[in-house]
Amino acid sequence: MSLPNEIVFGSRLIKLNLIDHETASKKNIFGQFEYSKNLMTLDKSLDNIQMSNTMLHEIFHLLHDEYKIDSPAKLEEITCNSLANGMCHTLYQNQDFLEFLYKSLKK
Repeated sequence: MSLPNEIVFGSRLIKLNLIDHETASKKNIFGQFEYSKNLMTLDKSLDNIQMSNTMLHEIFHLLHDEYKIDSPAKLEEITCNSLANGMCHTLYQNQDFLEFLYKSLKK
């Protein structure tokens, strides 16, 4: 399954920018969300599970921005890591639940 080129969130259109592993390593990132540009940059060498986790992590940063969750940068990073890891574990271990969510939320 291929990644979309963009993600819609409310009135925001988030563009996805895939970069090579060397560039991501130089920036010391797996992914990054730039609020002012509505741009999510991702290391294209990540496997599917890593990519899913990284995208969820960056979406949690988007939620922090969109809903004005005011927390220090270090706490925001810990929160996004914990939520992304927890969601990935839950959905990976409960495929029926993931399918239910997909079907329930499908237009």
